[in-house]
Amino acid sequence: MADQQLRFLRADARVSRLAALAPVAAALEQWGDGVWHDIGRVGFALLWFALLAIVLAEVAVTLRLSQNRMRAILWLALVALANPGSPPLIESLLGLRIARAVRLRHEFAESVGRAVFSGRGLRFVSAVSALGIFALGWLFSAVETTQHLSVGDGVWFALVTAATVGYGDIVPTNTVGRFIAAALMILGLFVVGLLTGAVAERFTRNKPRDGDVAGRLDELAARLERIESSLGRRD
Repeated sequence: MADQQLRFLRADARVSRLAALAPVAAALEQWGDGVWHDIGRVGFALLWFALLAIVLAEVAVTLRLSQNRMRAILWLALVALANPGSPPLIESLLGLRIARAVRLRHEFAESVGRAVFSGRGLRFVSAVSALGIFALGWLFSAVETTQHLSVGDGVWFALVTAATVGYGDIVPTNTVGRFIAAALMILGLFVVGLLTGAVAERFTRNKPRDGDVAGRLDELAARLERIESSLGRRD
């Protein structure tokens, strides 16, 4: 039973992390044209069904265990409210489910840390970050209608903002653009901090602990004593 519950919590954490894509899908559905609108609509629907399944499973588990039932029911109400038929602004509320993943992260902090700082984890984070920069850059070019920006201009703005360079050749002129710029700043700081932590972790991975060093010193001292005693007997 404990193993099954642990597997469920891990699956819950993985699926709940996907909720961070809900505002992006809702934005594509709201401001996207043609294929971008369809991508946002279909992507949000798939994301909603995945989160609905995990929330229904959570409700079933909590009702059976008589624990945290109200919390699970409130999550179910939120998912029901932010359904694919709702306005995009209401749909974006589905991103609040990321709070569940953050809470579960503390229970799997050690395993999550190893996964993130592994080579595969860093490649995944880099790919997601690049996709996020491209999506936010495209969204910036779409919402800044007065500047008549191309998608390339938006991606350029996203890159220099996430890198905290800020040349100033392109600046946000409305509220939505400023929110996107703030999200890019936070994304850039997150990626830089993650890469710095990964480099530090690689350097300290094979560093011996203080206890290991002390044990080795004691072992060397014992060996030296044995060598000195054997030399003394020969003399």
